[in-house]
Amino acid sequence: MPETPLLSPRRHRAPARWRRLAVLFACTLLSVPGPAFAGQHGTGGTGGADGSDGNPVGTIVEFAVPTEGGSPVGVTGGPDGNVWFTIQTASVNKIGRITPHGKIKEFPLPHPERFPDDITSGADGNLWFTEPFHNHIARITPQGKVTEFPLPQADSFPYGITRGPDGNVWFTENAANKIGRITPRGKITQFPLPPDSQPYRITTGPDGNLWFTSPFTNKIGRMTPRGEVKEFALPNPDGAPFNIAAGPDGNLWFTDGGAPASEVGRITPRGDVRRFPLPDVNSGPIGIAAGPDGNLWFTESNRNRIGRITPRGELTEFPLPTPNLDNTPFHIAKGPDGNMWFTELVGNRVGRVTVGGHGHGKP
Repeated sequence: MPETPLLSPRRHRAPARWRRLAVLFACTLLSVPGPAFAGQHGTGGTGGADGSDGNPVGTIVEFAVPTEGGSPVGVTGGPDGNVWFTIQTASVNKIGRITPHGKIKEFPLPHPERFPDDITSGADGNLWFTEPFHNHIARITPQGKVTEFPLPQADSFPYGITRGPDGNVWFTENAANKIGRITPRGKITQFPLPPDSQPYRITTGPDGNLWFTSPFTNKIGRMTPRGEVKEFALPNPDGAPFNIAAGPDGNLWFTDGGAPASEVGRITPRGDVRRFPLPDVNSGPIGIAAGPDGNLWFTESNRNRIGRITPRGELTEFPLPTPNLDNTPFHIAKGPDGNMWFTELVGNRVGRVTVGGHGHGKP
C-alpha cells in the first residue's frame, strides 16, 4: 500500500483500532517552514485560461505558516471571506486564518495539547473542528473565541467534521464506531454504525444525507439525518477510501490510497461506484473537494502535486513550486475567493491554486 500521512502525538496512546489507522497513514514528519513560492505547471493537460485572480489556471502559491514546526491539517472556507485551517505541533496547537492575499493570523487554543484535526464552516457563522486525541468538538468564532464540547463517550477519536443538511454539524467517531451530531448550542447526539465501520471523513451529499469513509472496511457509508445507515463495499478489495466530497454532478467523490493503486472514485447516491486510477500508483491521494469550475480537486500527498479531475474522469496534475516530495499536500477546500486552498502537513505551508470560474465539469 502507498504510504500516506497522519500526524499523531506520540505521548497519547490510542485504542487499537485507531492505532491501525495511524499505521495506515504513517510517515516521518519533518516540518521546515519556507517563504512563499509560486509556480504553474500541468501534466496530462494545460492550465488553460486565466482564473479569478488573474493568474493562469493551476498557478500554485504557497504561504509559510508562522508557527515553527507546525503541521497544517484541516482546511475550510470561512464565513468571513477568509480560509481557516488547523495547526498541530508537538507543544502548542492553533487554529489559523489566512486572507485571500496570504496574510496569516493564528489563534492559540485554550488547551495547547488539543491537536485539532478537521475543520468546517457551520451554519451558525462559526468554525467547528475536531480534537481527536482529547475527545472534544470545538467551535471558534471569526473573532477567535474558542469553546470546547466533550463527547459523551471516552476515547471516541472524532476526526472528520462537516456542516450538515439540517443546520447542525456532523462528525465521525472513529474508535467509538459512531457518527455524531452537535447543535449550534453544543448538544451532542450519537448514532451507532455497523460493527467495525471505523469512520474517518464525512461530508453532506447532494441527496441531503451524510456520507462517510471507512478505510479499514473498504466501504463508503450513507446516513440519513435520522440516523439510518447503509454501507457500500468498494470494488477494489484492497482499497482504503480516505476523504469524500459532494461533486458538481450530483454524485460523491472520494480518494482511495489503498493497494494496488492510487485512485479517485465516484459513487452515486444509489451506491454505484466507478474508479479512476491515477497514473502514479504511489501518488497517495488524500484530500478532495469540488471546485467552482465544476471539477474535483485533490491532493497527491506522496508526489507533491495537486490533481484536478473532471466528472468525465479527465485528469490534470499540477506540481507544487517548492521542489520537495516531503511537503505532503494534505487536505483541500474551496475558498471564498473562488480558488482552491490546501494544507502542507510536512511543508508547514498553506497553498492556493488558481481555479477558473468556468470549467470542464458538465457530464
